[in-house]
Amino acid sequence: MTEVPRVDVVLSVDPGRFAETIRAAQAAGLTVTSEQPLIGTAAGTIAEDRIPLLRAVDGVEAVERDRTIRLPPPESPVQ
Repeated sequence: MTEVPRVDVVLSVDPGRFAETIRAAQAAGLTVTSEQPLIGTAAGTIAEDRIPLLRAVDGVEAVERDRTIRLPPPESPVQ
């Protein structure tokens, strides 16, 4: 059996229920790498095929794949 790749995600969570929502997200398979409870966001990794389960967690408002954006060096003519 092939292991499903894990992907980096960022969650928007109801700040009023942050702790319970994060626990439920972890039960759905999320490994939390950072939490920002005051603004209702968290980041982590999850198996790609479990993202629909994560989106269905009560209190999770949005799930976005984390992306890396690279900028050219300051001395580059294109900014």
